[in-house]
Amino acid sequence: MIRPPLYPSYLVNRNLRLCLGLILSAVGANTSGADTIQPTTGPDASGTVVKYANNTFEVRAADGKMRNFSANSIKRIAFDNQAAPIKVISRTKGPLEGSISAYENGAFNFTSPAGVEKLSAIFVDRVTFGVERGQAIDIITKGRQVDVSKHLAPGLVTIIDFYADWCGPCKQISPVLEQMARTDPDIALRKIDIINWESPVAKQYKVQSIPRIEVYNRAGNLVGTAGASAEQVRRFVAQAKL
Repeated sequence: MIRPPLYPSYLVNRNLRLCLGLILSAVGANTSGADTIQPTTGPDASGTVVKYANNTFEVRAADGKMRNFSANSIKRIAFDNQAAPIKVISRTKGPLEGSISAYENGAFNFTSPAGVEKLSAIFVDRVTFGVERGQAIDIITKGRQVDVSKHLAPGLVTIIDFYADWCGPCKQISPVLEQMARTDPDIALRKIDIINWESPVAKQYKVQSIPRIEVYNRAGNLVGTAGASAEQVRRFVAQAKL
């Protein structure tokens, strides 16, 4: 760990089908760059689908809030970015990676190197669409001020890595963090290059040593802050998943 000199750190009830149209309307009107959601009843709406698990879609509304919708109450979803990498855990076929263009009639239209197929939702344990369509790793600022809370990944564990290119310990742990984000669909990594100790973002968050690694849980709450210890980061990540 490098230190500076002393002179200058709703869930939608599945039985409330009649209310679904109103809730979907809150997701926002159809806009470019969003997924089109067609419920079994009520008007179409749009939002960003982040995850499917336990027969439920997690959708990020235009205002950033998360909504959960029962798959049984959705007639069709047309996904905006068909080329995004999608991670699927199938009960019958194991882990899969490819792209999904739509969800309709209880099945995903899935494309992989093996070809195009329909994956019945009842045999799919989880689909992780990633953060903003697969951007599991992102450098959100270089020295400038930033609101970290706006870059947390709803429904995922977010690792915030304050670092600098000239920091030796940062270079050592960075590949570990990136590997965690690439291999674990429940983790998103946000990297903040402080540039130097006097940068706006370093002063904003009172960064006094780097690497400074913050781990946030699925609800966006800080679980713990670590230095260059991969073991400690993994412990915080495990806690954040609970």
